[in-house]
Amino acid sequence: MTDEPDLIPGIYIYCDRWCERCAFTSRCLQFRLEAQENVSGGTLQNFDALNVTFWLEIGEALVQAMRLIREIAANEGIKPDDLQNETVFSEPPVSHYRDAREHPCASAALIYAGMVNDWFATVDEFSETEESLLTNPPHTLDEPIRVIRHYQYFLYPKIVRAVEGRLGKQVSTSAELETDACGSAKVALIAIDRSLAAWSVLYGEYPSQEDSTISILLHLDRLRRALEVVFPDARAFIRPGLDG
Repeated sequence: MTDEPDLIPGIYIYCDRWCERCAFTSRCLQFRLEAQENVSGGTLQNFDALNVTFWLEIGEALVQAMRLIREIAANEGIKPDDLQNETVFSEPPVSHYRDAREHPCASAALIYAGMVNDWFATVDEFSETEESLLTNPPHTLDEPIRVIRHYQYFLYPKIVRAVEGRLGKQVSTSAELETDACGSAKVALIAIDRSLAAWSVLYGEYPSQEDSTISILLHLDRLRRALEVVFPDARAFIRPGLDG
């Protein structure tokens, strides 16, 4: 199968491991090898086209999220320049740490995972129904909740891998380590972007959770900016097949 012209070599290396929402499953060798059922090529292409539309909508929601964060910052008296320059998670430099898991960005990813659990637990606690938001979300919120839950525990290992690559670069001249670090950091940044977009959708739906939702949005935005400082070339990294 590796000789098939439609397959994109290495597309699965820096993907987000969400085959269900990938727009390139018909061109991914890893997906074909792991698929439990045989699906025709035509069906796969139709499936991929639907997912292109899904991510375009998430991209539009990200614009809304960035606007919302700026509005929140203004209400809190935080100037745009201060918001942009605040990168507490990135200090001190990566070389200061012996273990990638100790890096502030990695710790922030773990904190975020806990914040998500607390948010949903609180919503369920004060819900007027006995159904959990996670298992029985409103139809209009099903997709943003799926996005949040998919990336909730995805961020930590990707950030750890990125930091490990940067730490390895300190004692090695291998360009592969730096490449992998940037690729892993980019996937983490994309996951953060999409999570921010999803949270911006939930923001107006639960007024009682407004403060905690704001905390999550600011925490994620802060982590996003910190990663961009630690890995300044990550956004420019070209992932095989995924970044045209």
